[in-house]
Order: sequence, then structure tokens, then C-alpha cells
Amino acid sequence: MHTSFNASVLLALSVITSSVSGVALHHAHRHRALTCYEDNTLRALERFSSDAAAYCPKLLSSSSQQIPGNLGAIPASKLSSACTCFMKTAAPANPVSTPPTSPTSTPIVVPTSTKAPIQTVSASAQPISTPSSTSSLAEPTSTPAAGANGKAYNGGKRGLVYDYKSKDYSKYFKDSNKISFGSNWNLNRSPAPGVDLNYAPFVPTIRVDGGLKNDKWAGAVKSLISSGTPMIFASNEPDNAGQANISPAQAATVYKSFIQPFKGQVALAAPAITNGGGNTGLGFLEKFVAECQDCHFDIINVHHYVNRKDLSIDQAVSAVKTYLTKDVAAFLAGHPKQFGGARICVGEFWLWGASDEDGAEYLRKLLPWLDAEPSVAAYQAFGGLWPGNFIKNDGSGLSKSGQVYHDL
Repeated sequence: MHTSFNASVLLALSVITSSVSGVALHHAHRHRALTCYEDNTLRALERFSSDAAAYCPKLLSSSSQQIPGNLGAIPASKLSSACTCFMKTAAPANPVSTPPTSPTSTPIVVPTSTKAPIQTVSASAQPISTPSSTSSLAEPTSTPAAGANGKAYNGGKRGLVYDYKSKDYSKYFKDSNKISFGSNWNLNRSPAPGVDLNYAPFVPTIRVDGGLKNDKWAGAVKSLISSGTPMIFASNEPDNAGQANISPAQAATVYKSFIQPFKGQVALAAPAITNGGGNTGLGFLEKFVAECQDCHFDIINVHHYVNRKDLSIDQAVSAVKTYLTKDVAAFLAGHPKQFGGARICVGEFWLWGASDEDGAEYLRKLLPWLDAEPSVAAYQAFGGLWPGNFIKNDGSGLSKSGQVYHDL
């Protein structure tokens, strides 16, 4: 992904915002969620799903098709199997009911969800200062007691996301004392040769096949826990048609099968939700919790995106604060049985359409508050290890926003 968000490199993206509080519906804005693989070569198809959707049907009917440049990272020998898998999820059996997206979609205003009215805070709210860390990894500001025999998250706050495109860019963060963990929406620590995040604990994400199975998960997670993994992520955006795209009942089945068994051994994160309204976002999580009555959660995992075209930087910062301290806090307070003692992980957040300079300013104003806010256990800016985002376009070093994420 790119902080300048060149349309030629992005997935089809539509961000629909409704208020300063940041309620947004975003569809297929990043990695396409595939449910039939552990083959990391498919990351290219996820990243450039528009190209893949046009190319794969032609490849499967004729092997003489020219490979689009964006898919050139996939070995030719893997393309056929990758496309076969990709096409299996082109029309999922249980899609989330969300509007379609297109590469030229224009943001439109939608009504705020009537399920939980959104409250706003002043866009001029000042960031809170936080003490600087002197350790090699960022330290948590506090370690609260885990609720109901759970496991309190005991890691530092700032995480780093990466994927197959990341190459060896992780070297630019190796000397930072701010990075406490890494994740890549998958079970494996490194999706490509050269990516070295061994200097920080890895947080895995459960991905399942069409039968909601993953035979590799249990053994791999046990090994990761023994090596210091501080938490594990459940399904990634099951409320998003471009991601896990499973129903609340299916998400509960996945959680009970793969996450709940590790209760008390590692911090357990609920499925990561978008900040959409209606049947997405917290509305989806409400239905998920109803299907997961006996489940336990140490972490609520939320994603937050708003569009630079719609908000000033101060408003975007205020939107994150409002969403976490009002909307998410109200949800947690309403579910003390399953979420008692739980804290927040902002698993992804960004200001879509921001320039590198705007992205840097957004982080300068928001990171100190996230670091000081006690309800926030962890966060990851999206951001990440890609040229044009936290990495300069030519790959030679950190961009302005990347430098802020490295230093502040």
C-alpha cells in the first residue's frame, strides 16, 4: 500500500465516511481474503485483486496469457494453482452484505448506524505526552490483570505490518526501540526470503479453508507461544467482503476451534472488525458475541480508516480517539462476561489518501495519545513495509511517515 495511494497499485478501494467519529465502510481495500491456502505466493493476488480478477480466468483457459507486471513476483510455476485458489473465493458462499466497489469509486455519505449513536470529541484535542523508552523494545505502559482466567497482554504497544512485498525493508526498523511485534495476516513469520523480523515477537492470524479448517495452526501457535508470542489474532475482518468474509456464526466456529483452546496461555484477540456501521464493525461483533457466549477475549481488535479528502488531520486524529474511548469502550462495557478486563488492539489504522507529509503529521499527533491511553494494549499503523508507504518509493530508506513511526 502507498501513503500517496497511486490507483495503479491499489486494490479497488471505496471508503465511505459518515461523521468525524470515523464510521466508515471500506471494501476490498487491501489484501483479498483467500480461504484455501497456506501458499504465500498468493499474497500478490491478494494485493492486486483487480489485476488477478481479470487475468486468472484467462490463464486458466489458456496458458499463453501475458503476466501483468503487478503479479510478476509470483513464480510462473505457481500461477496456475494460485489463480485456481483465487477464483474459488471470487464469489464466497456467505458474503457480507456490502455495496460493490470499483477502482473509480467516489466516497459517498451514508447515515450513521442507528444501533449505537456516535459521539464526537473536539477535533482540536491535544495529544498526550508519553515517557520515552530506554529498552531495546518498547515497553507496555501497564500490565492489567487478565479477566476470567485469561492471559493479559504483556507486550509493547507498537506493531509493524508487512507482506510478501516487504523484501528486506525490515532492516530499517531493526534499530528502533519502538517496535514490539510484527504481523502479516498469516500464520508464518516471514512471507518472503529476506524479511527478517526476528528482532520482534510475531503475532499470527488464523486463516481457514472452505471447511473452516487449518491443520497447521495448533502446532505452529504452540511453538510461537514458547518463543514469546504475546497474543494471537482471530479472523481478519470477517465483516468485510474483501477479507475473511464469513458470517458471525462462522467466525464464532473458527474462534472456538482455533483461538479459545489457547485461553490462559496467550492473549486472545477477538476477530478484527472494520469501523463500518450497520451489520459491519461493532454491529457484526455484537452478532458474533451472541454466537460465542462461552468464549473469552483478552483483546478487542478493531481497525480504523477515514479519508483525508473528508477530514482535516486534526479531525482524523479526533475520530480515532472518539471511536476508541466512546464506541469501543461502550461495547466492552456492555459485554463484561466475555470481555471483562479486555483491552484494545488497533490492528490497523490509517488516513486514506494522505500524502507522506500528511501521514507523518497524522502519526505525530496520534501516536503519543495511543502510547499513553491505558485502554489501548497495542496498535499497528497501515503503514507497513512497502515502497511508497513507510518505505521510500525507491526502497532506499524510510519515508517521512516511516521515520516518525520509527522514532516517535
